[in-house]
Amino acid sequence: MKFLLAFFISAIALNTCGDNSSEKNAETILFVNSSKVECTGVSKMQCLQIQESETFKPNGWKNFYGNIEGFEYEPGYIYKLSVKKEKLDPATVPADASTLKYSLVKVIEKNRDEKMRLNDIWAVKAIDGEMIDSEKLQKQPVLEIHLNEMKIFGNDGCNNMFGSIETLDEKNIAFGAIGGTKMACPNMELSSKYTSALGKTKTYKLDGLQLYFYDADGNEVLKYQKVD
Repeated sequence: MKFLLAFFISAIALNTCGDNSSEKNAETILFVNSSKVECTGVSKMQCLQIQESETFKPNGWKNFYGNIEGFEYEPGYIYKLSVKKEKLDPATVPADASTLKYSLVKVIEKNRDEKMRLNDIWAVKAIDGEMIDSEKLQKQPVLEIHLNEMKIFGNDGCNNMFGSIETLDEKNIAFGAIGGTKMACPNMELSSKYTSALGKTKTYKLDGLQLYFYDADGNEVLKYQKVD
């Protein structure tokens, strides 16, 4: 009887150890976004964006403050990774470090992110379907798209402007409030139409060296040409 009791106790102990080991070294799927973003850990830094999920969600990104051991990141691609997720003993980890360790098992997919083509300088060619005459303006209206920071810069033909990108995926784009300088120019009507068109933008299309913005009804509000 004592022998059987000892056997069962040993079996339970072994199973418990096995379960803990499985929890500490779980294998999971990570999606990694095509660009890093500015984030704040102990100080300002550049973070990967990840999704820890079996299925990809276009707007499911969250900042990742650590690193993935063995993973060589190349911007411009969306990755699907198999990684080992290990729980570390908190007593062995510095106070400002994560207790989770990620190690690459294999790269399952590496796909070029086509929306990264937006990350450029674009000259305005038409507003609400009407071609503009840039010679009648103080300067050529342009839009600079910075995807790493999810921000835009440029000018409206008169004033410098800036703003944020609130929504972005493979076909949708929307901007936050547009700010800018307050200089007066002869053709302020066109400048006003340009910023208004940016505010109405909901979707986009890239066609070679041209970029088109559309409103919620699918009407073209802006046409751009890539600046060399």
